[in-house]
Amino acid sequence: MASNTPTPLTKANNPLDFMTKVSPSAYVYTPPTSTNSTSQNNDPKLLLLATWMGARDVHIAKYLLPYQSLYPSSSIVLLRSEPRHFFSKTSAPNDVAPVVPFVKSLFVGSPTPDDKTKPEVLIHLWSNGGSLMLHHLRQALTPEALPRYVIIYDSCPGQYRYLSAFKAFSAGSKGVVYWLVAPMLHLFCAWGWFWHVFIGKNKTGPLAYLNRGHNDWEKLGGKEVRRGYIYSEGDELVHWRDVESHAEEARRNGFAVVRLEKFRGTGHVAHGRGEGNQERYWGVVRGLWEGRLE
Repeated sequence: MASNTPTPLTKANNPLDFMTKVSPSAYVYTPPTSTNSTSQNNDPKLLLLATWMGARDVHIAKYLLPYQSLYPSSSIVLLRSEPRHFFSKTSAPNDVAPVVPFVKSLFVGSPTPDDKTKPEVLIHLWSNGGSLMLHHLRQALTPEALPRYVIIYDSCPGQYRYLSAFKAFSAGSKGVVYWLVAPMLHLFCAWGWFWHVFIGKNKTGPLAYLNRGHNDWEKLGGKEVRRGYIYSEGDELVHWRDVESHAEEARRNGFAVVRLEKFRGTGHVAHGRGEGNQERYWGVVRGLWEGRLE
């Protein structure tokens, strides 16, 4: 039986070079026809990966390359999230639009699998940034373009929290840059808190809208096979209670196959780090895809 631990990250000048960049925030990859995988029939036809806001290439690769190692015959769509996607109504839709023809080429008009209950797509999204990009891709696709899938919510979804929002938008800012942007970010986050929490009671605003969308049974129930949540009490950006609340709402809405995997002490989008965590993390990924929910 193959190990759950993926091949270690390889060194490269740019670890995303093997993919084709189709927009400022979107990449696609088609495996060579000569790919020889003993698990080819069990690999997802498509890996749809939506990363957290501001993720760097080297950090994305720590998930992307292991995925490629686990499922070498899978096509890949990678969606990156940037702060501008939260500030502009057109930025994210414009960035995901070039991905639509690629996804349609894989599924629209293709033969229906013999096993109509088997998923063909594995979706993994990280943080609220990944949640946003997945939402816009779903909006751009026709219902028949995305077949049955398994989805993993990693470090998400979260409700609006002032300090969490400030930490997320200021991540990567240092020194003089941090002190220049910090006042503007505090004003922006305070405005967001007033809108989301004080006025909306966490029922209005972009995050509330995204969270409801992920639990919309009428739109998603026929396509989602199962879902998992990977999260931790040590996450300072997305509170673990928000994740569990979303999972409970999913069950109430009809999403019956829901797995919660809580790590201890791991940080935001870093639950696979630390002793023993990597094997556990990728074991959860494989278990969800294969339907082993123990």
